[in-house]
Amino acid sequence: MFILASDYDGTLNRGGISPEVRARIAEFRAAGNLFGIVTGRDYWMYETVAHEKLEIDFILAMNGAMLIDPMDGGRIVSFEEQANDGCIRGIVEHVGRGYGNWVSTVWRRERHTFHAAHPEGRRREDDPDRWEWEPVGGADEIPLFTQMNTHCKTEEDARRCVEEINAAWGTSVNALQNGVCIDIPPAGIDKGEGVARYADRMGVPHGCVYCAGDHMNDYAMVSRFHGLAVGNAVPQLKAVSEGVFADVGEMIPYIMGK
Repeated sequence: MFILASDYDGTLNRGGISPEVRARIAEFRAAGNLFGIVTGRDYWMYETVAHEKLEIDFILAMNGAMLIDPMDGGRIVSFEEQANDGCIRGIVEHVGRGYGNWVSTVWRRERHTFHAAHPEGRRREDDPDRWEWEPVGGADEIPLFTQMNTHCKTEEDARRCVEEINAAWGTSVNALQNGVCIDIPPAGIDKGEGVARYADRMGVPHGCVYCAGDHMNDYAMVSRFHGLAVGNAVPQLKAVSEGVFADVGEMIPYIMGK
C-alpha cells in the first residue's frame, strides 16, 4: 500500500482538476492505495472537496494540524491545539503594525480575525459581508487555536515576517511561508509531521509515502518522504524531489510502477 499526499492549490488544483487526473486518482485508490490532500487551508477545505466531487481518503488541513475524513461527512478525526500564551496578541500587533495586515485564528471550525491597526474593529473593505475586524484586545480572549493565518504584500515581506514570528514566538508556533501567505500552526506542526502521523495511524511504512507539492510550505513533507514536484514548483522544492512531473496524474504511474 502506498500513500500519495498532495498539496491542493498549485499542485492538484492548477486552474481545475482534469478528468485525466481524476481517473488516475481513482485508479490509484482502486488498487488499495490512499490518496489525500494536505493543505494550509482550514476545515472548510472539506466543502471544496465535496463541491468538486473529489473521492479521496483523507484531508490534512491547516498544514497537518487537523485530520478530516471526507468519506464520513467531513468528520474531524483529530486536531492539534495550542494554548494562547500571549502569542496571538503579539503576532497580531507585529503583523498589523509592521506589515499593515490582519491575522486570523482558527480553532476547529471557529475563526476570529484581528487587525492591530484598527483596534476599534471594522469590516473588511474588500468583502464587507464576510466578517468584522475584531478589537485587538479580543485576541487575549481566545484560549486555544489550531492555526493562525495572515499575508504580506510581497514574497520577500512574507519571508521576513515568517523569520520574525519564529524568532519571537517559536516556542508556541511554527510560521510557514506559502508565497505571500503565511500559515502559523502550533510549534512542531508542519505538513511533514501531519503526513507522518497519518501514515502511522494507517500502518503504512514511511518508505511507502509519497508527497507532492509546489511551494515552501510543502518542503517539510516533500523533503521527509518520497518527494514529487510539479513543473511550476519553486526551485528549492525541485531540489529535494526525486522527480518533476506535469501534474499529479503523471505521478501515479510512477508510484505504482515501484
